[in-house]
Amino acid sequence: MIRFCMGGVGLRSVALLAVVLMSALVLACGANGDGDVQAEPTKVVLQPTEMVVPTSVPAPIPAPTVPVPTATPEGEVFDVGRFADVPGIVDPSNFDWPRSIETSEGVITLESPPERVHSLSLGHSEILAALMDFDRLTAVYSFFVDEEQSNIAALSADHTLIGFAPEEVVALEPEVIIASRFTNADTVALMSGANIPVARTSLENSALGNVPNILLIGYMIGAEIEAIGLADEIERRMRVISEALPDGDKPRVLSVSKWTSAFAAGSGSTEGGIIEQAGGIDAAADSGIEGHQQVSIESIAAINPDVIIVPQPLEGANTFIEELTSSPALADVPAVRDGQIFYVLPRYHTTLSHWNVRGVEQLAAMWYPLAFEGVEFEEFVNFGR
Repeated sequence: MIRFCMGGVGLRSVALLAVVLMSALVLACGANGDGDVQAEPTKVVLQPTEMVVPTSVPAPIPAPTVPVPTATPEGEVFDVGRFADVPGIVDPSNFDWPRSIETSEGVITLESPPERVHSLSLGHSEILAALMDFDRLTAVYSFFVDEEQSNIAALSADHTLIGFAPEEVVALEPEVIIASRFTNADTVALMSGANIPVARTSLENSALGNVPNILLIGYMIGAEIEAIGLADEIERRMRVISEALPDGDKPRVLSVSKWTSAFAAGSGSTEGGIIEQAGGIDAAADSGIEGHQQVSIESIAAINPDVIIVPQPLEGANTFIEELTSSPALADVPAVRDGQIFYVLPRYHTTLSHWNVRGVEQLAAMWYPLAFEGVEFEEFVNFGR
């Protein structure tokens, strides 16, 4: 018989012991989707070269139309109406603490603004970096420091680095854990079982579609003003793009990357959404491809794109581009024939955060240089810088 001595041991310690025992049964390592913690990615140390395109200094954020006092110590004001229809906020009239958030696992309640926040995905971590002091993030993962794939690589380089086991997260004692729809349900259950609130929030393929998620996260961590500022900037920058895009024929663009096999990005993919928002036609979606599907050289020839973009680490991208340009089967494909194959930074095209706007700006300026002549598109600013 095994006896457990409870004297002097708190509930959190008991929960941690349970997590350590249970985690041996759960595989929850690595990266999935935009970098959600699932399976450890291959680390490639590279010297990235960004495609040079015109880059717009957004106009200053306008004053809110109907300011309402908040509960912030500084007495700052903001338009509470921005949060009225945000999914997940239980009481959009409550800007005091505690606050309740409805997630797919049920309602969680935060008693005060969390000072220790943990994120299981790169996209959520990029959003958090834009809203709060990065020191409030308890830890980062190895793929966060990859300069080609991450927009918070510089911030992450000197931060606490952990592995992918759930018990490592629990040991950090975060006040809230933010997970995405890709996070393994058993991983969420283990962390919830340690009496840590877990909020599973969506990340969208559309730049504008992520605005409600940004507002929800801002509400959750007590950064309402920062969230409104970021949402306003996204909306303003996307409006600049949509108003400048010319009428007429659009290029058919294929986003394709090769790892062990080549995969094209079709309907419902982040890359496909960026292509369409930049004024192009997602050639893979136009050919009936949904999500990311494996394609052959012959399939690429059948898709017959005007432009090909390759959003993967530069070393592999250069090898793949050479394969495409030298293939006799692709010699008559417009993208190959006309030299319209481009490497693009993965961190603008594969992450699920506001940084996708940079991918939209980059492509729009490349395809319609006259429409964006003289326009400079700046990087987003991380709060911790």
